[in-house]
Amino acid sequence: MRLGALAFAATLCACAGAGASAPLSRAVALRGTDGVSHDLSAEVAQAPATVLVFFHPHCPCMAAHEPRLRALYNELQPKGVRWFMVDSEAGGTLADDAAFVADRRYDFPMLRDDRGVLARALGADVATFSVVLDREGHVRYAGGIDDDRTHLRDVASPYLRDAVMAVVAGKPVERQSGKALGCALALD
Repeated sequence: MRLGALAFAATLCACAGAGASAPLSRAVALRGTDGVSHDLSAEVAQAPATVLVFFHPHCPCMAAHEPRLRALYNELQPKGVRWFMVDSEAGGTLADDAAFVADRRYDFPMLRDDRGVLARALGADVATFSVVLDREGHVRYAGGIDDDRTHLRDVASPYLRDAVMAVVAGKPVERQSGKALGCALALD
């Protein structure tokens, strides 16, 4: 699995944040809090869009965005969008992640990114960093959820939502990146 993950990461490195990226070409399985080992290349092929949101358990920005993330998930999941939180934090465990998911009442699984391979490959260095992949595995958006930090405003620019809606509609993503405003991830 490690060699597959590294090859997958190398492919992602070449395409993170690019609108016309090379698709995912290797399978990597990340363990999920739902008890499933998720092969991301297979997951993205089954959905019009896949969202990955990087997680930090003690980040105020992450906590502030949880209601917005739940609302986005509830809006987008019926459209077939796959949605995952990703924990790349050093020292984290799948058991810890399962406790966070239960405590925070997430309706979506959290994936364990041991050693931060996926985070590094995608350039995720802070909590709330989000990635949108299309059905072919191209990174169509990489960056923040919106332009709010800890005080959510109704007039925030909805970077993540806009990107997912464009991908689902088969349209170009106008804004392919946005500043992620969260706590630094501590990667192994």
